[in-house]
Amino acid sequence: MIAERLETYIATLQPDDRAVLTDAITKIESNGAAPNPAADEILAIAADEINADATTVAAAAAYAYIDRENLAKLLEAKTFGDEVGGILTGLLKIPEFNIDKLKEQNENHIKLLVTLSGDVRAIIILLAVYLQKIRHITTLDDPESVRNATLVQYLYSPIAHRIGLYKIKTEMEETCLKFFEYETYRSIADKLQITKTERDRYIKEFIEPLKKKFDSSNLKVHIKGRPKSISSIRAKMKKQGVDIDGIYDLFAIRVIIDSKPEDEKSDCWKVYSLITEKYKPNPYRLRDWISVPKSSGYESLHTTLIGPEGRWVEVQIRTERMDEVAEKGLAAHWKYKNGTDGKADTNIFTKIREAIENPDTDNKSAAAEKKALYSDEIYIFTPKGDLKKMHKGDKVLDFAFAIHSDIGSKCTGAQVNGKFVSFRAELNNGDTVGILTAANQKPAAEWINIANNPRTKTRIRRIVEANNNRLAEIGRDIIRQKLQQIGLTFNDINVQQLQRAFNVDNAIDLYQGMGEGKYDQHKIKQIFAANEAAEEPAVQAHEEKKRREAVATDDANYLIISNMDTINYTFAKCCNPLPGDRIFAFVSATGGTKIHRYDCPNAKNILTRFPYRVINAVWKKEASKDLMTATIRIAGIYDISMSAAINNVVINEFHIHIRSFSITEEDGGKFTATLSVNLLGDSQLNAIVERLKRLKNVEKVTSV
Repeated sequence: MIAERLETYIATLQPDDRAVLTDAITKIESNGAAPNPAADEILAIAADEINADATTVAAAAAYAYIDRENLAKLLEAKTFGDEVGGILTGLLKIPEFNIDKLKEQNENHIKLLVTLSGDVRAIIILLAVYLQKIRHITTLDDPESVRNATLVQYLYSPIAHRIGLYKIKTEMEETCLKFFEYETYRSIADKLQITKTERDRYIKEFIEPLKKKFDSSNLKVHIKGRPKSISSIRAKMKKQGVDIDGIYDLFAIRVIIDSKPEDEKSDCWKVYSLITEKYKPNPYRLRDWISVPKSSGYESLHTTLIGPEGRWVEVQIRTERMDEVAEKGLAAHWKYKNGTDGKADTNIFTKIREAIENPDTDNKSAAAEKKALYSDEIYIFTPKGDLKKMHKGDKVLDFAFAIHSDIGSKCTGAQVNGKFVSFRAELNNGDTVGILTAANQKPAAEWINIANNPRTKTRIRRIVEANNNRLAEIGRDIIRQKLQQIGLTFNDINVQQLQRAFNVDNAIDLYQGMGEGKYDQHKIKQIFAANEAAEEPAVQAHEEKKRREAVATDDANYLIISNMDTINYTFAKCCNPLPGDRIFAFVSATGGTKIHRYDCPNAKNILTRFPYRVINAVWKKEASKDLMTATIRIAGIYDISMSAAINNVVINEFHIHIRSFSITEEDGGKFTATLSVNLLGDSQLNAIVERLKRLKNVEKVTSV
C-alpha cells in the first residue's frame, strides 16, 4: 500500500495536509495502481529528499503510479480536485524535448518548462522523476540512458541548483560526469581517495584550535569537513585551465550553530570573528548570504582562509535551520506554516518560479555594495599566501614590482590562479599570482605605459634612465675612441657633425644609440671624410659673402675681429673664452663664427686643417669690465657622484674657472651646493644654470 510507504512522512503533516494526501492515495489505489518500484522511489524522493508539501506529494504519487492515458481521463473527471489536478494537468503538457538542441538552448527550454507546467510544483515532481531515472542509467550504448542523462545535465540539474536543492543537484552532476566522462571522473575520484588520509589529517589539524575557541565561548557549534564534489572540482579545472593539482580548495569546513531564531545572524558573525582571529581570511572571497539570502533561500557565510602549511580552506558558517534550507532549498520552507490557517506559505511558489526563471539575480544589491567597497583596492596573494594590497587596474607587472624591483625588472609573465598570462594582464581581486622571471629580461621604456600603478611607473622610469645613462657612457667612449683613431678631437663640433649624420636631435640620444648598437660606429670615419670634402665650397662661399650684413649679438662689443665691422659670433663651448684669454675666430662650414682660445683642446686641429677659415680676434679693453662673478646654488637628492658631476659641467664642458665650491648633505637624503664662478655676461650664466638643471637628481638651480 502507498500509505504504508509514506507512513513516516504522513506523521509529520498537519490534519488538513494529511487529509489531502490520504484522499489522493485512496483515489490512486481505487483506480488500479499496480505495485511499481520506480514509482516507490519517486514518491520517496519527493517526500523525504525534496521535502515537498502534501499537495505536491499527492500529485507525485498520481503521476508515478497511473499511466498517462488513465491519468488524463481521471483529470477530465476532476477526480483529484482543482489543486492536485492543476499540477497533474501541467505535467501532462510537458512534451518530449529534443535533446540535440538542449545544450545550446537549455535556457529557453527551462523557460518553456515553467510556462507549460503552470504550477511550479509540477517541476518539483519532474526533478524527483529524473533523479530516479538517472540513478538507473546504464551505458552510453543505451539510447534511453543517454537521453535521460542529457535532460538531467542541461535541464534538471540547473533547475535543482537554482532552487537550492544542492544535494540533488550535486548527485545529478556527478552521475552525468561519470556517465559522459568516466575517465575524468575516475581520475579525480582516485586522486581524492589517494589524498584522503592526508586530507583527513589536515582537516583535523585545522579544526582543533577552532574547537577550543568555540568551547570557551557560549556557542553550541559542531564542525565537519567534507571534500568538494567531483563535479565542482571538474568545473574549477575547466574554468581555470588547470589539472586537479592546481585546485587549492579541494575540501570545505562546515560550521553549524545551534542558535535561537533571533540570534542567528549575530551568532554567525561571532563564529566568523573567532575563526578569523586564528586564520587570515581572503577579503575578496567573503560571501554574505545571511544579510541578503540567495533567491533559492540559501543562507550562509562563506569565507576562504589560509590554514596550516599556507593552504587555502573554504569555511561555511550557518545555523541548523540554514543548513536544512541549504540541503533542501526553497522546498524546506514548506514545512513552516503561515499564521494559524495550517496552509503552507503560497509565496514560496512565486519565489521558486522567480529562482528558476532568473538565475542571475542573486544578491545584486549586496554585489553593488561590495563593488563600491573594493572599488579602489584589490587584494592579491602570492603562492605562499602572503597578502599584497594593490589598486584596481593593476597589472601583473605592477605586482612583480610590488614584491621587489629586481623581480619586476626580470618579469616575463605570471601564473594567475594556475594559468599562464602575460605581464600585461590585469589582475582581479583575490587572484593568486606567481611571477615568472628570466635572467636576461630588462625593463624597456614602453613598460611605463603598460604599468598602471604610479609607483611602478616611477621605478621603471628610474631603471630605464639608469640603463640609458650606462649606454650613453658606453656610446660616448666609443665615439671618443673612434675620433682619436682618425686623428680628430672629441668635441662639440665633431659630435654635432655626427648628430646630423645620424639624424639625432641631441648628443645624449647619439651616445645612447651608439651604446646600444643602434648606430654603426664604423661609419664615423666615412662621415668625416665626406664632410671634409664637402666643406671647401661652403667656406669659399662664406669668404666671398663675408656675412658683413649679419646682425651682431649682444656680445659684439666685447671683440675686435679683423676686417669685420659686425659679425654674428658665439663663444665656443669647448673652451668658453673670457676677457684676457688669447683668442681667434673660426668660420664654420654653415656660416656661423665661433670664438676659441688658442689653448682650446680643438685649436690645434682647427689651425692645422682649416687655417684659411681662421680670423684674428682680440678683446676690447671694455670687455674686462663685463667679466662677472656669479654665485650658483644647487639643491636636490644627494648622490656620492654629485660633486664630480657639477665640476664636470662647469670645468670640462664650459671651461669656466671655479672660484669656490662647497656641498652639504642634509637630512632626508638631500643636498645643497654653492659655487662661485667667473664668466662673461648673463648668456653664459644662463647656459650653465640650464645645463646644471638637467643633471640627474638635481631639483632646483638658482643664480645670484
